[in-house]
Amino acid sequence: MKHPSFVVLALCLVAAVAFGYEVPRIAPKPLKETQDPAQVQAHAAAAERAQGDAPPVVPENWIKQIQNLARKNSHRESMPVEHSTFIFKRDGSIAQIDMVIPTNPTRTPNAADQNHKVCSVQFDANKGGKLKLSSENKVEGPDLREIFGVDQLPIVCQELSALRKFQQAFAANGLKYTLEADVILAPDEKSWIWQVGPSEEQMPNIIYAMYYYPVTGELRSTSIDNAKVKQQVESAAKAAGFHITWVKSMDDR
Repeated sequence: MKHPSFVVLALCLVAAVAFGYEVPRIAPKPLKETQDPAQVQAHAAAAERAQGDAPPVVPENWIKQIQNLARKNSHRESMPVEHSTFIFKRDGSIAQIDMVIPTNPTRTPNAADQNHKVCSVQFDANKGGKLKLSSENKVEGPDLREIFGVDQLPIVCQELSALRKFQQAFAANGLKYTLEADVILAPDEKSWIWQVGPSEEQMPNIIYAMYYYPVTGELRSTSIDNAKVKQQVESAAKAAGFHITWVKSMDDR
């Protein structure tokens, strides 16, 4: 793509907001004021169980490169990540990564004419298959929520092992979708959960976003009207070791 990187990042942030990422009305709180250490430890324990002896979804050297990028450019305690998206291939390998890490020391509230500085991570298996790291850029709009710290990135990537199984189970149960997984804040804002659904290029479709809770292995989704597809999703969830709960509204996450 020949567009400047800052334009791409701006579009990513606009897309993030459009797909449900919350832009705080006031400046987002630092992680130390929102994360519960016990909840994060529960994530770590669940992540180890999810990965087991399977090879990592994201190579360890990529994780280190991303962490080094943040440590070099971020001026915030915990070096928080505010946007993190992973798109799978049907075989469960990674097709795309999109990550944004704010670097400015102050947190910008949701007010007019606000920009903030970020560094970014991008990977596209169809465009050279190389991890692209961008240092200081500026994007339009205020900060998004601080989801997790860069030192917690290995836990987040370990949790992808369970979602890889889910992607593979999707394919095995006749669902022709590749999945997009976005890390978002848990409802209690003490840790994070995953928003999972068919990747953007496959919309519209009859499967909408689902919420995955790594600590409990629970998957929540609104009911699917098509009985065959609903059964396929239930079978895929069971094969991946998830307990699926059907809810009336995604507000019930």
